Amino acid sequence: MKNQWVDLLISWLPFLILIAIWFAFSKRMNVTKMSTQLHDHYERQIAETQRMNTLLERIAVSLEKRAAE
Repeated sequence: MKNQWVDLLISWLPFLILIAIWFAFSKRMNVTKMSTQLHDHYERQIAETQRMNTLLERIAVSLEKRAAE
């Protein structure tokens, strides 16, 4: 009977180790925190791009006025 439990434990050991490694990596990576940080970064990038577009449009209008003179 004891030998049967040892065999069962040995057969499941690689699977249990794999699950433990997966949990360790997922906790270490903290995926939700990373995705939140990426979302915040993208929002800041979009705001900066919009600001830059506004400034470039103002420059283009100014140059068109000078060219028309």
